[in-house]
Amino acid sequence: MSASDDDFRTRLAVQERLVDYWWDVDANDAKGALDFYTADCVYSMLEHRMDGPAAVADYYAYRASRGARLVRHVLTNLRTRVTGADTASVAGILTVYAADGVPVLPSNPPILVADNTADFVRGDDGAWRMRLHRITALFRGGVPVLVPPGAASGG
Repeated sequence: MSASDDDFRTRLAVQERLVDYWWDVDANDAKGALDFYTADCVYSMLEHRMDGPAAVADYYAYRASRGARLVRHVLTNLRTRVTGADTASVAGILTVYAADGVPVLPSNPPILVADNTADFVRGDDGAWRMRLHRITALFRGGVPVLVPPGAASGG
C-alpha cells in the first residue's frame, strides 16, 4: 500500500470518527461519547474547558439530567490533515440546532455556528480518538448553548 493510500484511509477514518461522534451525541444521548476521547483529552467548548474523560462524562450526565433536548450537530466543510503515522486533525464548520423538548419542535435558526477542530491519535487498539477537541463560536443566538456546570473557563 502506498503512502497516499495510507493518507487517504487515515483521512477517511478520522472524518468518520468525528461524524460518528456527533451522531452519538445527537441520536444516542452521547452514551458512547467517551469512546471518542483519549485518557488525556481536552474538550474546549466555547469558553469552557473539560480536562479528561471524567469531565466530559460529567457534562453529558448534566445534559441528560435536564430532560428531553432535541439537538442536531451538522458538520460541514471538512478539512483533514495527516500529521503523523498515528496522528491526524480534522477541521470543519459545526452548525447546531437545539431546543428542549421532543420532536416535532418549531423550526428556528441555528443556535450556534462554530469552527470545530479535533486532533486525533490512533490507539493501541487501532481506534482513532480525540486528544484535543475544540469548538470556537463564530455566530450565536436563540436558545442558549448548554455549558457544563463547573467547567473551567479558557480554551
